[in-house]
Amino acid sequence: MPGPLIPLDVSNTPTLEAVLLPPPKPPAPPRPRPAPQPRPKPAAPVPAPQPEPEPPAPPLAASPQGPAEMATGPGGTGAAPAPAAPAPAPSGGPQGGVDGVVYSAPPPATFHYASFVNGVQNPDGQIRWEHDGRRYRLAVETRVLWFRFAFQSSGALSEQGLLPERYEERRRNKAESSRFDTAAGTATLRNGAQSPFPPGAQDRFSVFLQLVGLVRGNPQRYVTPGVTETFQVADTRDVEPMQVQYVGEEDVDTGNGVVRAKHFVRMPRRANDRRRVELWLAQSLGWMPVRLRQTEPDGTQIELVYRGNGAQ
Repeated sequence: MPGPLIPLDVSNTPTLEAVLLPPPKPPAPPRPRPAPQPRPKPAAPVPAPQPEPEPPAPPLAASPQGPAEMATGPGGTGAAPAPAAPAPAPSGGPQGGVDGVVYSAPPPATFHYASFVNGVQNPDGQIRWEHDGRRYRLAVETRVLWFRFAFQSSGALSEQGLLPERYEERRRNKAESSRFDTAAGTATLRNGAQSPFPPGAQDRFSVFLQLVGLVRGNPQRYVTPGVTETFQVADTRDVEPMQVQYVGEEDVDTGNGVVRAKHFVRMPRRANDRRRVELWLAQSLGWMPVRLRQTEPDGTQIELVYRGNGAQ
């Protein structure tokens, strides 16, 4: 470089001492990172203790109508057992039915009725209904003019309703009877002759208590007029079919108030059958009759109208 513009005196320049330091040590090479150790595999979960298997369910009892049906499982595959049949109801309650029909026996009681012949009042009549859940007895008594009429039906009480075993009728001073063997399916009439007595058959008066039990057990069935029940009915002379049709609801004046009731009519049994039998069943009376009326071929009307009842 070019010298200073003004020269310097070198002799007065102080001496500079320098201390040489050793060169710094090179930095240590970085330590290699240890290779990552593989994570231990999680231990397999210990299975929870399994509950002991439940004992198998008892086999379904076969219903009186045959073996138990099977219901289709979810998705339409497989089969699941149909629900078990309900336990029998206590006496007087709904009994197990057949084909969805339930019979419910009314509780025991004595019903009193005013008796009329062509609108003229006669001595009162009564219907006495007794049962203990296994056996029943039905007694109907009325007077027409000065003659006494009494009818009695007795037998067994089953899940399907009444199973008559003996029917007796007394007209004036004459008594006749019939016997029924439901197991053999035969009826022995007044003269000793036998006639078929199929399952579900009734006698002349048990048929009305059979209808009462059906209405009690299946009130929803008797909503639309025209519903008809068919029975085989025996008296002391023969066994023949009877059809009873529901014709609608009506108000019945009992003399102590108006009662709403379902009106049933026995259909003609043959072409020239001019005898008409009618029955009014009232829910307020446990579906027992609030009125019964029979119209004879000559136009005579015999009528019973409910007055009251007394428990046995």
